[in-house]
Amino acid sequence: MRMLFIGFGVGVAVGAGGCYLYLSAVKQPELRRGGRAITLDENHHALKFGAPETEIVRQYEGYIAAYDYRTRNPKWVLEHITRDSSSGDAKRDGSEFFPDPGVEPRFSAKLSDFRGSGYDRGHMAPAADFKSSQKAMDETFSLVNISPQVGAGFNRDYWARFERFVKELTYASSDVYVMTGPLWLPTRSQLEDEDGGGGGGGGKGKGGKWTLVHDWIGKPPGLVAVPTHYYKVVVADPRGGGEPGKAPARDAVSPLAKGAVAVGAFVMPNQPMDARSPLSAYVVPLEDLEQVAGTRFFPDLLGEPRRRAALDTAAAGWRQEGLAQLKPFERLSMKQALAALPAPGSGAADVETSTVSTAKGASSSSSSPSRPAPPPAPKTPEGAGVVHICDVNACQLPRVDWYLPNGSGAGNGGSGGKRRAAA
Repeated sequence: MRMLFIGFGVGVAVGAGGCYLYLSAVKQPELRRGGRAITLDENHHALKFGAPETEIVRQYEGYIAAYDYRTRNPKWVLEHITRDSSSGDAKRDGSEFFPDPGVEPRFSAKLSDFRGSGYDRGHMAPAADFKSSQKAMDETFSLVNISPQVGAGFNRDYWARFERFVKELTYASSDVYVMTGPLWLPTRSQLEDEDGGGGGGGGKGKGGKWTLVHDWIGKPPGLVAVPTHYYKVVVADPRGGGEPGKAPARDAVSPLAKGAVAVGAFVMPNQPMDARSPLSAYVVPLEDLEQVAGTRFFPDLLGEPRRRAALDTAAAGWRQEGLAQLKPFERLSMKQALAALPAPGSGAADVETSTVSTAKGASSSSSSPSRPAPPPAPKTPEGAGVVHICDVNACQLPRVDWYLPNGSGAGNGGSGGKRRAAA
């Protein structure tokens, strides 16, 4: 059993580490305020036979999605949820998956592509976010909102808890905006190039070549690409009259209670994940995520450089704190963990020291149940007008058995909670 957990932990570490290794190696350009999408001049001489069409944007009652013709996946799905929209009597029992009639069939995924593929039909905008309207819930089953996800250990477990985490933000913030989508991230054949930096070498060091490997499902030529990772960018805006101070922002001095907008970006590998892994280990900087996703997120809120810099500073701090917890959680040697999960802005020696200290602190506090450890300190620099989501609630996921009426008492230490059967 111990070897099983070690192998499981190594897989999760490699998946998450591959994500960070790639993100951290991308060269950062100077941030510039970009313009909106270009409107083509229909009289341009090159457009005699029309402009090429590579994706389509579809609007439903509860969400908007950009659908990529090449991968047959949503490129991004944008939703706005509130306490009211995520509460109600709508049920998914009678909902059925369907191809969007606005997408030309030869560019669309098909229901048959998923049958026997080994992957779930994973929602980007969860059905449970729209319980106030049966129509809105039913529309989340459109294939423009669906992407192939690993089922056990991910879609039905860790990712489901993450979705619940986001939904619970509506109890502390009047409005929550969520952008979700797939990623295809390459891995490097060797961790370091010849300059020893692990980044910036352009793949020209010894063995430093980037390679993308991922599955496809369906039948050619209309294959559906299976993402290697998924992302969410979450904005909790309490300024619209919500009820601050309630879960998950349990403290009256919470930034949300004071009216600050909270933002967080997360990337997770499309593979089984240990339920004990801290959510903060999957925090990523906005700047890096936008480059690999090829998308600017919430530009009217996050276009100001000082805001982005403050959020990315906090992201680096929260991620390092999350990575430090992976040693006791996954029972890996530090050498294994650091090989796949280099912490942002630190060398291996610095991270190992930090990790040992954190692990000892956790052990000490757990032996004194009458004196619980204080919540981690906020990490967003002051004065930017925004805070990181983890500053609000330390990015604590719901317990693994959150979907049960009274909970099973398993707490967060189990191997995973089975929320639903395979889609």
